[in-house]
Amino acid sequence: MDEKILINEFLKDRKVGAIASTSNQVTKRMLHKIEFEKANVFVEYGPGNGAITKQLLYQMKKDAFLFVFETNEKFIDSLISINDKRLIIINDDAENAQLILKNRYQIEKVDYIISTIPFTLFNRNKRKRIIYKSYALLDEKGKFITHQYSWLIYYLIKEKFAAANLTTTLLNIPPAFILVGVK
Repeated sequence: MDEKILINEFLKDRKVGAIASTSNQVTKRMLHKIEFEKANVFVEYGPGNGAITKQLLYQMKKDAFLFVFETNEKFIDSLISINDKRLIIINDDAENAQLILKNRYQIEKVDYIISTIPFTLFNRNKRKRIIYKSYALLDEKGKFITHQYSWLIYYLIKEKFAAANLTTTLLNIPPAFILVGVK
């Protein structure tokens, strides 16, 4: 997807939190925290134009699945063009992931949740609900991995997860925080 389309969607859609695709540096640092050979089910919140999605699919096992939750129609069109049978695109809010996965796909637990949704644009209650529901959706020792432009949700992750860490990636515009919660 053209960066111009990403900027246009940022200006039109209040749920879009980035004006540029996730940098390769941030993507590598996020995915470095995943044990791909042991994982079968992935969830991605807010895949946008698919920068991280494509890398996940490239590294995933052939029998693993990636469920992506996206609400922006332009981004959904871009994701459809990826054309990988392991990719399941769901036009719904990340807050509903647990319920949708259980009711539509009979999936109760996932190995990893990767998120780029802009938590700073949500009110505190919604941030908390998404973090807590993500925790419940993860399998034992599952990981919630996100990058943000603020460390605002770090304390929510630290409060809920058994282990939490935060690192900074300066090779991104703007600099990004990578936050990880381990169940």
